[in-house]
Amino acid sequence: MKKLIALSAAALLAAGVVSCQSGGSAPVSEGGARIVYVRLDSLVNLYEYHKEMSAKYEEAAKKAESELVRGQQNLQAEYDVLQRAAPGLSKVELERAQMDFQRIQNSYQMLEQQKGGELQQMELAINETVKEQVDKAIEAMKGEEQIDLVLIYETNVLYGSEALDYTTKLAEYLNKLPKPEAKDQAPAKK
Repeated sequence: MKKLIALSAAALLAAGVVSCQSGGSAPVSEGGARIVYVRLDSLVNLYEYHKEMSAKYEEAAKKAESELVRGQQNLQAEYDVLQRAAPGLSKVELERAQMDFQRIQNSYQMLEQQKGGELQQMELAINETVKEQVDKAIEAMKGEEQIDLVLIYETNVLYGSEALDYTTKLAEYLNKLPKPEAKDQAPAKK
């Protein structure tokens, strides 16, 4: 989820610098620029789509974890069987049993890599979609609110008055946007 926050931060920075007309509701700095900031940690809690996607991601992660636990238990059971049978096996039978165990171990490692990759792909798709949504919301907000610059509080601002905090407003814009069409955000079914 830290990657999701970082990507959202990058989206805000990329879309943050905008040129606007005079007049508006954002406070004006000495140079005439309207500068606001957003608290990403609060934004992710206010943005409904992000909460939905985070819940789906967590569900997929739990499912993957339970599959891996089952695989690990099967691997351990196979190892225990091999250990008990080893003293009574001939050299050839023992080598075959060890090769079978190695094959099962390799299968487990492949499953582990697959599940990790699926979760990573899902997270990347969510991050990309959230970034696009943040860009759209800032585009809409900058014109209506007459904003010239949006900063991220956690990374770029040491202090900012509450009047400059546009986290709630950005969340309102985000929540008004239509939900994005589902991209490949769910792990592939096998």
